[in-house]
Amino acid sequence: MSFCGILRESMSDFQKEKIEIEIQEKEIETKEFLQSFSKGKRYAIYALGILLIPIFFIAKYSVSATYLHFFKVNREIGVHEAIVTNLPVQILETNALSILGSSYSAYALIKNPNKDLVASELKYVFHFQDAEGKDLVSQEGKTFILGGEQKYIVMPNVKIFQAPVSVKVEITDPVWKRRLSLPNVVLKSGVPKYGDQTDPIGFYISNSLYNQSTYTLGTVKVNAVVFDKSGKVIAVTQYTANTVASQQTRDYKMFWPLPIAANVLGDPKIFVETNILDDINLKAAE
Repeated sequence: MSFCGILRESMSDFQKEKIEIEIQEKEIETKEFLQSFSKGKRYAIYALGILLIPIFFIAKYSVSATYLHFFKVNREIGVHEAIVTNLPVQILETNALSILGSSYSAYALIKNPNKDLVASELKYVFHFQDAEGKDLVSQEGKTFILGGEQKYIVMPNVKIFQAPVSVKVEITDPVWKRRLSLPNVVLKSGVPKYGDQTDPIGFYISNSLYNQSTYTLGTVKVNAVVFDKSGKVIAVTQYTANTVASQQTRDYKMFWPLPIAANVLGDPKIFVETNILDDINLKAAE
């Protein structure tokens, strides 16, 4: 064995012996301290030490149990008090369109900015207003809207005996809900045929819709939006089909009492929809 190895072993033995001596000295000091008390006091100190052991463990576990209970209660409160926050429906565009005489139509392009919230009933009011912002006529309607959806709402024919200067759309307090899944309903639209006609004079759109789903649909709405060559909306109209059976095709025709075909740019935009959030509107095939 090398000299360094012997030296390390000697130092280790010395440190061990030193620690043992220090422990013995502390034991002697403790014993002398206890013996300085009378016999009765020594027994009291021993009893107190024995009692402190279970008290320590009881206090330790009580504090732990209290903390865990407090954490659990606060976590449950946090879950139950979660608030569904939502943004209001955005109204991107509105306009009133003159038809003939005292007849007008109107539309609004709206958007739901809440990607995870739906409303099975979305109530709205079209306010046809004069130059001072006063209502000439107001017309109510309702629709539905899916998460993140952008859509047109249409008021196809309203009687107003004074030409409106503007139209304002008001959407009142939708009831928002989260829907993790939606019924699989597919509605297909054919390619529209359109143009001017002479009897009666006006503009027509003829088309068909097809219910590809397994449900009988209580109500299906078709909104048509016609654009001119500058990209401006010049006509809107609507068709409603009731009780459309599964796998059924339904033909329809819509009419606008003004010849506008020369001003039309591209095919009219056709939007076919049914309220898939309304269980009454969907009847499963037997």
